[in-house]
Amino acid sequence: MEIWFHAANVLSRQREGADMKNFGDLVTRLCARLDGTQWVARLVVRIAIGLEFFGSGLGKLGQLSGLIEYFRSLGIPAPEIQAPFVASTELVCGVLIAIGLATRPAALMLCGVMTVAIVTAAAPEKHITANWHGLLEFFYLPEVLLFLLLAGLVLAGPGRASVDAWFGARRSRRVERSSPATAGAAARHHVERPAARA
Repeated sequence: MEIWFHAANVLSRQREGADMKNFGDLVTRLCARLDGTQWVARLVVRIAIGLEFFGSGLGKLGQLSGLIEYFRSLGIPAPEIQAPFVASTELVCGVLIAIGLATRPAALMLCGVMTVAIVTAAAPEKHITANWHGLLEFFYLPEVLLFLLLAGLVLAGPGRASVDAWFGARRSRRVERSSPATAGAAARHHVERPAARA
């Protein structure tokens, strides 16, 4: 009886091991598929951020006098210059990010805008303090979330569904065609082919 119990126990462990291996294989395949679709996530984030800033810049340009007064109340120097500059930056960089053209520089410019917004308006208005609770409130600010998403675009780039990627692929093809090593290999290939037929 003890032998049967031991054999059943061994078989049960082997099945569990096989199930865990199958589960591990499933997770590995799923992760590989998700890695292959990361461009979709970048595209969605890019379009959402681009439209957010485009709309914000358009609204600010439509109410420029109110924005100038708001900047003046925050103590931002030269609000008559800064307000239209910030509104235009948001509008233009929003469009660039949405289509994926000059994405990294545009996102970097908007990181600067968000940094100023956090320091001059968002953090002071929420009376954020330098403690654990203040840190949690800081990361809850929408401006901080936008800054982090923009920083992600600066570091990771726009992804393959972008004008930047299209230009990059086009430039790579042009470099391949004009490279001496490639040209030499192509010339050898044309010379060797007829000889191989003979």
